[in-house]
Amino acid sequence: WIAGEVRRIEVTDPAIKVPHMGWNDVDLPPRDPARGLIDPGEAYFLHSYHFVPDDGHAIAAMTDHGGGIVAAVARDNVIGVQFHPEKSQAYGLSFLSRFLEWKP
Repeated sequence: WIAGEVRRIEVTDPAIKVPHMGWNDVDLPPRDPARGLIDPGEAYFLHSYHFVPDDGHAIAAMTDHGGGIVAAVARDNVIGVQFHPEKSQAYGLSFLSRFLEWKP
């Protein structure tokens, strides 16, 4: 659906642990392929791998864990998030609510 590659999170700072587990900021790029579905905020992550899309225009959100990591991708009526909405409390509930009403 969205071309790209799944890669293991590589960090050079021994203080930064993998798997990436915990709360991190979700930042939006200037271009919004998710058309308002994702807001900036703080979400819960738990992962050792991340998705790198072939087309940077598909990046809907980023986070930082020893470097930039794609937090969400979107294209047409497809969206994928790296964070866990169900564990992200009010931020996740807000995202899920918008998702259920989303008309791409």
